[in-house]
Amino acid sequence: MPDKLRFDTDMMSIKELIDLKRIKYSRIGTVYSSFMEEDVFFNNKGFFHTTHDGRGRIRSESDQRMRLNLLSYIESVVRNSKSFSAPPRVIPKNDPNNREKKEIVFYELSHRFKHKTILVVLRRIGNGQLHYYSVRYQGRAKKTR
Repeated sequence: MPDKLRFDTDMMSIKELIDLKRIKYSRIGTVYSSFMEEDVFFNNKGFFHTTHDGRGRIRSESDQRMRLNLLSYIESVVRNSKSFSAPPRVIPKNDPNNREKKEIVFYELSHRFKHKTILVVLRRIGNGQLHYYSVRYQGRAKKTR
């Protein structure tokens, strides 16, 4: 008998997949990043961004599925990353597109697995806690506005 039950997530509806991954995600809580030298918090904002874009619009089903399935790698990336995959990106508090009205810093960490590199985006708003924000494959083209 296998140690863990495996689900064919391709056969699940998107709602079922979201519900399953939300339960697993909610159990993470915090993960210590030795590279960042602090705990990374896993809150609802990060999970929301998995299914919605930065403007709050729902992602395509294929994009949601890809990101939801990558959630199982995020703890390992946070724990094992040794460098930034890109320089930290700072959005000043007076930027007209900054709804938070506090400085926002995004950090990109990546980790190579057998045949893929997973990128995890962490975010800090003002002096707040460092939290998980997004996950994707590294090298995926960024959309322009």
